[in-house]
Amino acid sequence: MSYSVAFSQSLEILSYIALKTKIGEDQYLTIKQISERLNVPVPSVKRLIGLLKNGGFIESKKGVNGGLSLTRLPKDVSVYEIFEAVEGRSPLFKIYNNFDTNNFIHREEAENMLTNINALLISAEKAMLKELKNESLADLFQLEHENK
Repeated sequence: MSYSVAFSQSLEILSYIALKTKIGEDQYLTIKQISERLNVPVPSVKRLIGLLKNGGFIESKKGVNGGLSLTRLPKDVSVYEIFEAVEGRSPLFKIYNNFDTNNFIHREEAENMLTNINALLISAEKAMLKELKNESLADLFQLEHENK
């Protein structure tokens, strides 16, 4: 199973808004500007902006000079928060638990194997989420990203 490209596109959208407003070129960016610069279709940008607004990362301003801006500094936004806003809280791995170990000659070993598989997948997901929690949106701006 894999997650959609929505998460990486959301990181790109938030990073782009942060960088553009950081250097003072624009106070607010429009959906059209974001779509054109990141080569993401307008409907996709609109859908992601909705998720990011619901997550509290973006605010919008109406009017001629309106558009989108960040609600928090990039250093105060964890990558995990963005992940959760876009992908929800669905588990990374869907675990099948309906094996009938009664049909195995070595039933105890089969049950042990299934327990180990479940533990491995749960551990892998926890490691991924921990890594996302340890990174901020600002960390993505680093030219040389070092492993923590």
